[in-house]
Amino acid sequence: MTLTCYLSFTKKNGKFINFTHILITLAMRLFLIFFVTVICIGTVRAQKPRLIVIGQDPDDAQSLVRLLHYANEFDLQGIIANADSNYAKEAAVLRPEIIHEMIKSYAEIYDNLVLHYKAYPTGTYLHSLVKNGTFGNGVEVLMKNYIGEGKDTEASDWIIEVVDIEDSQPVHITVWGGACDLVQVLWKIQSTRSEKEEEAFVKKLRMFFIDKQDSSNQWVMDTFPQLWLVLASDAGVNKWEFSYRGMFWGGEMETTSKAWLHETIIGQNVLADHYPYHAYTGGEARNPYMALKEGDTPAFLYFLQNGLNVSDRPEWGGRYELKGNPFYTDAKDAYFDAQTGAIINSPRATAFRWRNNFQNDFAARVQWGTKNYGDANHPHAVINGQANKSPLQIKVKAGDTLSLDASKSSDIDNDNLRFEWLL
Repeated sequence: MTLTCYLSFTKKNGKFINFTHILITLAMRLFLIFFVTVICIGTVRAQKPRLIVIGQDPDDAQSLVRLLHYANEFDLQGIIANADSNYAKEAAVLRPEIIHEMIKSYAEIYDNLVLHYKAYPTGTYLHSLVKNGTFGNGVEVLMKNYIGEGKDTEASDWIIEVVDIEDSQPVHITVWGGACDLVQVLWKIQSTRSEKEEEAFVKKLRMFFIDKQDSSNQWVMDTFPQLWLVLASDAGVNKWEFSYRGMFWGGEMETTSKAWLHETIIGQNVLADHYPYHAYTGGEARNPYMALKEGDTPAFLYFLQNGLNVSDRPEWGGRYELKGNPFYTDAKDAYFDAQTGAIINSPRATAFRWRNNFQNDFAARVQWGTKNYGDANHPHAVINGQANKSPLQIKVKAGDTLSLDASKSSDIDNDNLRFEWLL
């Protein structure tokens, strides 16, 4: 049995509160979620996920600006530039220089970022992670045109090198666009290694696909059913209801507007200035402000250790459902539709229900690029003596009293905190 407790803090002073990674509100109410799991034995220790990101669409620039502000939370091991041919408005041309320009700006605020958390990687290190991948792949392009003998890329070679490193932690690969470079990796491993070696390699992978954006995604799913994979989509569901659409569509949408972005993100530091404020989506009916899209951001937010989930257990610690071990697709949350007056179940709601929280947390982190530690908020969450980001697990028996205590939590400004527990 799993008991989910919502701990709410209220702070009277200060515009932003940065208390945990996703859950924060500009209205000065902070919802910090801890999963309290009723189990018999064991604990879960949060560790920085090893992360490789693949993609280069225009909205990927939005996602990359956000990711770089969270670079201290991951063990970044690859930033892959590829380019599909799915959209006439987007040329299938590799543009690694866009990534390098962002990293240059990141390097300009690095000295300030490490005042807040020492774990931010250097710009030099991040530049070394940028690798060129495939271009010209796409949904309508035959896989044989970009996968196979003689089609290795700098990116596919790099991914193999990273995965082959002896490390107890898996490699989390988030595919923001086409899966081509990852597929070339799997094709090569299957073609050149023994069955046992292939099994060991695949076992080290954790994949997150934002939909199926080229013709190779399905091959991966058919050929490697043992691969741990989250697919942010769901067969039989309207594509505009897929979970990642909730980044920009549904719920309270003020924090997706150009006005909000210019007030809180763009202009706040030189890295944030790279954030594009025009989105290519399905028109104003689905994205009224046509500013924020970030459809790929859920791929890395899912692996962010914030006390909200255990990434290897999407069926209870996230919003994805087990469809075939270990294959997961979109789950649904219920929301009230003001236009129709109906309660609707939608995968989008699993994202937009948290939008105010993850948007305002992002805004708080942007402030770290210019402010000193003492001028920003770093409240300290302590639940039953545990101050890390692992889900809190408590051993209990039926009939026992379960006690939860967050009174040791604090705010750097010594502002008073009010606690509310919701089940």
